[in-house]
Amino acid sequence: MALEGTLLDFSFADILQLISLQRKTGVLTLKTEENLVTVSFLEGCIVGASTLNQHPEDMIGLILTKRGEVSEVELEAALRRQEETLQRLGRILIDHHVVPVDTVRIALHQQILQIVYRVFRWSDGEYHFSQETDIDYDRDLMEPMAADSIIMEGARMTDEWPFIDQRIPDREAVFLKVDPSRELEVVASTFDDFDELGFSFEEGGSQKSTSEKIPDNQVTDNQMTVFQLVNGTNSINEIILESTLVEFETCKALADLRERDLIREASQEEIARELRREVKEVSTPSWSPASLPWLAVPFLILLGFSLMIIPRNPVNPGFKLRQNFWDRYVLQSVSWIGLDRVARGAETYFILNGYYPDGVEELVTGVPGIPPRDPWKRPYRLVTRGGKVLVTGSDGSGQPVQALILSRSLAWEEEISADGGRPAGPGVRLLE
Repeated sequence: MALEGTLLDFSFADILQLISLQRKTGVLTLKTEENLVTVSFLEGCIVGASTLNQHPEDMIGLILTKRGEVSEVELEAALRRQEETLQRLGRILIDHHVVPVDTVRIALHQQILQIVYRVFRWSDGEYHFSQETDIDYDRDLMEPMAADSIIMEGARMTDEWPFIDQRIPDREAVFLKVDPSRELEVVASTFDDFDELGFSFEEGGSQKSTSEKIPDNQVTDNQMTVFQLVNGTNSINEIILESTLVEFETCKALADLRERDLIREASQEEIARELRREVKEVSTPSWSPASLPWLAVPFLILLGFSLMIIPRNPVNPGFKLRQNFWDRYVLQSVSWIGLDRVARGAETYFILNGYYPDGVEELVTGVPGIPPRDPWKRPYRLVTRGGKVLVTGSDGSGQPVQALILSRSLAWEEEISADGGRPAGPGVRLLE
C-alpha cells in the first residue's frame, strides 16, 4: 500500500484509522522541520513508537522512577549495564529482578502513547507508510495496542488542548496554591461518555471544562496528583517531569485547577521568597535534641567506634573495600545534595540580581547556606552554557564522574546589556 502525503491533506487520525481498518503491518514515518516520529504497526495495531527529539518524560527510566518502581541507584546501575551490553533498559531491569514484567509493560505503553499523542497536535508535516511483512519488537514486553481507542483519546485531547493553552500558555510559568491550608476531597469522575470525549451538542459546540461540574471542595485523582506538585518554585515543565501522568493529563489538571482558582501564577517576588525559604530549610537542621531517639545513642556510639576501628584492622576483609564503598555511595550522595543546593542557589541568585553568578565563589557571597565545597573539600564548579546551568563535582580521587553532573534549564532567558556585559539589575525585592 502506497500511503504518503502531508497532514494538511490527510490527518493523523485518518492515517491511523486507515492502517487499522486494513490491518496493515509496517512503519509510519512522520516528519516536520523540527522533529521525526516513527510508529510501528502489526496487523493494524501499534507495537512501537520513537521520536528524534525525545522528551525527558518519555524515557523509560524516568517513567519508572517517577512511579516509585525503580530507585535512582538501581536506574544508574541498569544504565551502566545498558552501555556495556546494548540491551533494552526494560529487559535489563527484568533480568536483574529489579521490576516485574508487567511494570515495564505499563511504562512502555505510557512511553508510546505520549509520543503518539503529541503527533495529534501537529498542524502540518509529511508522512510515509512503508509496508512490511513483519515488525521486530519485544513480544514479551509489548502488547499490541488497538488504534481505535488511541484515535478516540487523541480526538479528545485535540478538542481540549485549546482550553489548556488558553489557561497555561507559558510552560515556564510557576504556579502556587491560592490556599495551601484548604482541605480538598478526591472524587472519581462521573461524567457520561460524551462529556469524557469532550463533545458538545449545544449550538456552536462550545467546549466546557469538566472542572465546572465538580463542587468547590472536590477534585479528581489527576487534579490532586498535580495539585500536590505545585509549590511556588517548580515551572510547568518541571511539574510535567515530576508527574506520573502523561503530559496532556498533567497540563489539563493544571488548567482545571487554575480555572477553579485553586492555583494561580506566581510573581517573581513570590518565587524569590519561596526559593529563599527553601534555601533556609536546607541549610537549617530540621531536628532538635528533643526529637533524638536517646535509646539509639549507645548503638550509634558503638557503630561509630566500629567504623573507626575497621579501616585500621588489616585482618578485616572489608579493610580494602570500605573506603571505596564510603566514597562512592555515601560521600557521592552527600555531594549530589550539595550540587542540588548550588543549582537552586544559582536560580535564587538570578532572581535577586537579574543575572547568574560567574562561579560558586560569587554565589556563596550572595546567597546564604550554599556549600562551596564537596565532602572531599574540593570546590564545586558552576557555569552557564547553552541555556543551561551546569554544576559539577568530582569523586574521591578528584576525577569528574557522570553521577556528579547536574544540568538545569535557565530560569529565564538572560538579557545582555548594550555594552555586552551583565544587565543592570537590580532583580527583585524580597518580601519580608
